[in-house]
Amino acid sequence: MTALKNKAVLPGSQTGAVLVVSLIVLLVLTLLGVAGMNSSMMQERMAANAQHSNRAFQAAESAAGALLQQLMSGDLSMLQQSMVSADSMSTTTAFTIGGADVSSEYTARYLGEIIISSGSSMDANESTTLLKGYRYELSGSSEISGSGASRTVFKGIEYY
Repeated sequence: MTALKNKAVLPGSQTGAVLVVSLIVLLVLTLLGVAGMNSSMMQERMAANAQHSNRAFQAAESAAGALLQQLMSGDLSMLQQSMVSADSMSTTTAFTIGGADVSSEYTARYLGEIIISSGSSMDANESTTLLKGYRYELSGSSEISGSGASRTVFKGIEYY
């Protein structure tokens, strides 16, 4: 008979190192998973905020464009209103761009008179001060409810 060189280890003499190591590895993997979820949620919030900010900008740009289109079609009532107002501002007009969560508005502000400089194409006596123009600031504002996103766009125009 040959003698066995390896001794059998009895269950009562095991120290349980595999259990401790596997629990530590499981804890590390859980922490990595939770950190990955937090990072994903933060990136999703940032993407949603960027989208809301872009929508607010586009709505404000559309509102200012609507006022400009109104002026180009010959309706100068907002410009006239801003000229006679004590604070040089016209009334604020609501503008519907679409979507119940988007509110937009536009207004005009009178900035003052300008004298048309020489070299203009008006073909008139350039030494006279009767050639006047007027400067205005058109603004369009929008806000997206529930997101905190808002934007204001300004456009300057001169009217001769």
